[in-house]
Amino acid sequence: MTALTAVAYDVTAVAQSSNRYGSPEVMEAPDLNYQILVPLLVLFAGACLAVLFEAMVKGTQRTVVQVFTVGATLCVALGVLAYNFTHDRFGTYGGGLLIADKPAYIMQALLIVFTLGAMFLFVTHTAKPAREALGDNRQLESEIHALALFSLFGMTMFVASSNLLMLFIALEVLSLPLYVLCSLDRYRPNRSQEASLKYFLLGVVAAALMLYGIVLVFGATGSFDYTTIAHVAEMGTEANFLLGFLFIVAGLLFKIGAVPFHSWVPDVYQGAPTPVTAFMAIATKLAAFGALGRLLTLIVPMNDEYTWQLVIAITAAVSMAYGAIVAIAQRDVKRLIAYSSIGHAGFILAAFVGAPGGAFQVAGLQITAMSAAIIYLLAYGLATIGAFAVVTLVRDKDGKEATDFSSWAGVGRAHPAIGAAFVIYFLSFAGIPLTGGFIGKLSAFAVPWLAGHSWLVVVALLLSAVAAYPYFRFLTIMFFEPVKDTTRVRSASGSVGVIIAITAILTIVMGVLPTWVISLVGDAGVFLAG
Repeated sequence: MTALTAVAYDVTAVAQSSNRYGSPEVMEAPDLNYQILVPLLVLFAGACLAVLFEAMVKGTQRTVVQVFTVGATLCVALGVLAYNFTHDRFGTYGGGLLIADKPAYIMQALLIVFTLGAMFLFVTHTAKPAREALGDNRQLESEIHALALFSLFGMTMFVASSNLLMLFIALEVLSLPLYVLCSLDRYRPNRSQEASLKYFLLGVVAAALMLYGIVLVFGATGSFDYTTIAHVAEMGTEANFLLGFLFIVAGLLFKIGAVPFHSWVPDVYQGAPTPVTAFMAIATKLAAFGALGRLLTLIVPMNDEYTWQLVIAITAAVSMAYGAIVAIAQRDVKRLIAYSSIGHAGFILAAFVGAPGGAFQVAGLQITAMSAAIIYLLAYGLATIGAFAVVTLVRDKDGKEATDFSSWAGVGRAHPAIGAAFVIYFLSFAGIPLTGGFIGKLSAFAVPWLAGHSWLVVVALLLSAVAAYPYFRFLTIMFFEPVKDTTRVRSASGSVGVIIAITAILTIVMGVLPTWVISLVGDAGVFLAG
């Protein structure tokens, strides 16, 4: 009887509650807006098909099928994105969890393009016989294609998230495949698995920080939606909100590879297979900066604006200094690019410091902090993909990748085409005029300068000069030291040759004729509030 009485009491309480507060509302099914959702669905379907083909197709046909599946998936998704963008299909979708605006479309398109470029490098490691490509009987397995697609699927959601829970889910979706991808180097398995484990452990800590921050923000605002959070924050913030938002930003800075969340970058860049390094070096940064830009633009309350500018400015300055100084001591080309990527992260963060008042007009188009960041990431991505493509060509006598500086002695003089390509990429990294890197740095530095943060621009210019030294030292080794007999350079034919040619040409074109980039990215820094 006691149990029945308790049940009756609960029913009565529920009824009284319903009478007091009205009838409970019936939840309506969200409007998914499938027209905008199609690119994500295409990527997810392509990844699932790649997994299916990995299990069902046997022998040498597997790689051919995988390459065709991935290529078709990326092209279809890119085509649908372009169609939606040109037909002004903007707004929320996925039940309000995702948002389609110009920054999201452009960053999703760049993610797909850079992934397509990385896939050209994957082909070299999966399609060619191992004895011909690498000198032994081991090769990178074809599951790399499916994992990369799943990671790309998460990245496209990441840059379009308008809800903190969706942001965290997208973070996990993009991260888990990357942890596995980093461990797939069959030629140096111990180093690769160590890098993967380090990336996984530190990534889990960063994800936990972000999740804890999301909980604190929800506790302070009562919502996960960006628009609602921003509205509540405008009326005043409390310690829980500020601490939670700091944890969320920390999780994003880990993916960016900025100081003090950078410790994974050198080991992962060096230990992961070079095609995977090329993929994650640009794609992860692009996704993380896209999410960070949306958060800093839409959520940061005006009364805390100066505080967050100071936090980002200090992070940018320290990252620039650390990346530039430590890169000087490196003797491995992949670690050199890794430490330089930390510096580049600082240069891009400098643009966000001037987000409130640093917009400027070029050719009738407004260049905002996000626009400048996209221009910089485009230039950085072209040079990064191309540089790692060249790295795959230089081998030691055993057929393994030779990344030590001594193995590159005289390579530029013995192989002028490869040397010229590397010159273009490293000059772009250094921000030398007539390269894409110069346009990227000019845009990124102009925004904080116009916003009144001239001290940060001066620091960035000085550290850019310091960061250029290791690039020129490496080029000196390539062209002016005698060639080692143990170094073997494969011909840049097939997919690798295509990537090197395209990235080198576009890097120069971007520096000589930057108007096409500005017209593409202009007015792309205005986020929709949802």
